Amino acid sequence: MAAGVETAGSGNDMAHPEDVETKATKKTKKTSWHGLLAQVVTEPLTSAKISVQTEIDVTSASPKADIVLLRREGNTWTEEQKAWLADGMRDTNARELLIEFKFTESMNEWILRQLIVYDHLYQEKQQLKRSDLRSILLLSKTPNTGILEEHGFSLTNKDGVYLSNLRIFNSVCVILLNELSDAPYNAMWKCFASRRQEWQKAFARISQHSLPKTSVEHECVVFGVKKLRMEGMMENMDPTRLTPEYVMDLGRQELFASMMNSMSDEELLKFQRPANILQEGEQKGEQKGEAKLLLRLLQKRFGDLPSWTIEKVSTAKPAMLEEWSLRILDAPTLESVFADPS
Repeated sequence: MAAGVETAGSGNDMAHPEDVETKATKKTKKTSWHGLLAQVVTEPLTSAKISVQTEIDVTSASPKADIVLLRREGNTWTEEQKAWLADGMRDTNARELLIEFKFTESMNEWILRQLIVYDHLYQEKQQLKRSDLRSILLLSKTPNTGILEEHGFSLTNKDGVYLSNLRIFNSVCVILLNELSDAPYNAMWKCFASRRQEWQKAFARISQHSLPKTSVEHECVVFGVKKLRMEGMMENMDPTRLTPEYVMDLGRQELFASMMNSMSDEELLKFQRPANILQEGEQKGEQKGEAKLLLRLLQKRFGDLPSWTIEKVSTAKPAMLEEWSLRILDAPTLESVFADPS
């Protein structure tokens, strides 16, 4: 049997009522991997004028499918858009990409045929030309080469991108995240590769600022997914816990810790001047420490600080220092950290 392929039980097996109930419960608690993927890619793609949708109705009479739909504005992919699209996505002329993402499953006959059905129904419902739609099977786990060959799929001139020579599958592109190149535009997607060395390289590429800059909120999402992967939490987590809010909160904590841990000795020496000012202006050692920490975080987040910032922090009361510290990750500018909430 090919690795990663699941087989169904005998058709003669009678299901016990308790087994049916258990299966139904598991189904209702299915992990929304495509939702997590969408949470990571939505901001950068929408900023590049690519709409992102999940839970797509492939036909008016069907339930919503677990897919991510990308739809571009314009006739061709722009360079700004290509900066965020992986190989297999960025090199097609189709304006809509129907992505079936599998994180825990690999490729098998059922998954392929299901995507073919989605592809046909969606094209028919939206009245699209064949050239306007590409359906993509995005795989975290690498399937056995035998099943790829069995369905006519062979490697294109792009690493990790496979197309089939069989007519039934010629509308489907298979993308293997483990095999994609280390190009910056693949990094966001390779965060979901199954091989540790591959997703570690992807997060490293993102942390090196090889991609266009995004908001702090998006950084938190990426840090949240990285934490889940580093701790091995994604494979065994209760699906009800893996919410967008949970990922965001986890990311906030990690981003804060990263800001502190990434400071070199040279960076810390830059705070000598603020520290001297604080020594003159503060009476309590604890309050002075809080102010120094806030100044470090502000400089790490926004770069060199103007003199008014140092003076404002050095004379602030502890309650105000705490309030400003809580705003750092969400504030788009230095000024907004100190803005009057009223």
